[in-house]
Amino acid sequence: MKEIADLKRKIEHFTKADFEQLKSETENQVAVWFWATSDLYNPEPFHYESNNWSKGRKLKAAPAKKANHHHYGLNEAGEIIVVRQYTSFEQYFYETFFIRTQNTITCYRFSYDDQEIESISEFYEEQGQLIKHITVADSQCICDHADYHYDSHQKLIEKKCHLEFDNFETNRDHQYKYDQFGLLETITENQERVIYQKPDKSISFTQLTAMAEERLFAVLQRNIHENPIQEELFCLYIHYGNTDFFPPAIAYGTKAEKEQLQTEGKNAKWIIWNPADYKYNIEVSMDQETENFFDFYNQETEMKQKYAAAKKAILNVTLKLKAGLNKFKLNKTSDFVIVAADDEQADLKKNFKFLNPELFEQFKKDLP
Repeated sequence: MKEIADLKRKIEHFTKADFEQLKSETENQVAVWFWATSDLYNPEPFHYESNNWSKGRKLKAAPAKKANHHHYGLNEAGEIIVVRQYTSFEQYFYETFFIRTQNTITCYRFSYDDQEIESISEFYEEQGQLIKHITVADSQCICDHADYHYDSHQKLIEKKCHLEFDNFETNRDHQYKYDQFGLLETITENQERVIYQKPDKSISFTQLTAMAEERLFAVLQRNIHENPIQEELFCLYIHYGNTDFFPPAIAYGTKAEKEQLQTEGKNAKWIIWNPADYKYNIEVSMDQETENFFDFYNQETEMKQKYAAAKKAILNVTLKLKAGLNKFKLNKTSDFVIVAADDEQADLKKNFKFLNPELFEQFKKDLP
C-alpha cells in the first residue's frame, strides 16, 4: 500500500528541524487553549468504548498541578490541532499535532523527553465519515491500518484492522451493533469476544460490585477445591494485575520454597512474596456467563476509573475465604496466611494488615 510506504519513509527521515517547524506552524494557528482531566479526543469512532477507556472532562480553568492532565489547542474553526499530554512529572509532556486538510487528518505524536517522533497517523474521510486510517510507529505495533464500513443509515457496522508488529502480524476486526434507539450496544472483536457492552443504567456500580464479589467468591472457592495442593503451604496468594482485575489468579506458596528463598539474604522478602515465582500458580476457570460478566465488570471499572473499588472487592472476597479456610483442607504451616495483592507487590503490606491484622506486627519486617 503506497500510503503505508510513504508514512514509513516519513517517520524514518523525520528530523529535529522538522519537529521544530511543525510545532511552530501548528501552534501559531491556535486560537484557544483549554485543559482537560485526560484524553478526550480521537478521530476514530468509538475509540474510548473499544479500549474501555474513560473519556476526559474539559476543565473550566488550569489545574493546580499539570501532572497527568491534557492541554488542548483549538484553531479558529474550533478543531483540536495541538495536544500536550503531561506525565506524572509536570515538566514533561508528550506533544501531538493534527494537520487538517479537506478530507484528511494527519497526526504526529512526539516523545516527552527528546521530542523524537513516535508515530504518524493518517485518517481519511468521505462526507464527514472516517473510511480509513493508517498508523506507523517506531516501536511496538509498527503499523496498523483499518477500513471502516457503514450501513445504509450511515451507522458504522465494521472496522477491518490489520496490525504489524516486529515479528508477527494479526487481524483485529470489530463489529458494531446498536439498540432500537440507534445507540451503540456492543462491540465484538473478530466476531467472537465482546469487548464493549452498553451498561444498564438501572444498575449502579456499587450494585455491580456486589454482584462481582458474589461471583468471584464462588469461582475462587471452586478453583481452590479443584486444585488441592498436598505440600505444606505458608500462604494462599490471591493476585491481580494493573488492569482487568477480575478474576485474580491463585498462587500457593510452599514451605519448601520459602525455606529455600530465605537464603537470598536481604532480597529474600521480595522473592518470597512474589507469586510469579511460586511453583503452584493457576489462572482460575469459570463458565462462559461468569467470564462475560467479569469482562463487563472490568470494562466498567476502567471506564469509570473505579480501580480502588474493584481492588477492595477482591479484598472483601479474600476475607470471606479466610473465614472458611478450614473447609479447603489445606496442609498449612503454623504461621500460614492468606494474602491478596497486585503482581508488583505495591499494595501487599497495606492489604496484609487489612486481611491479617492479628499477625501484622509479627510479619511486617518480613514484608516488601
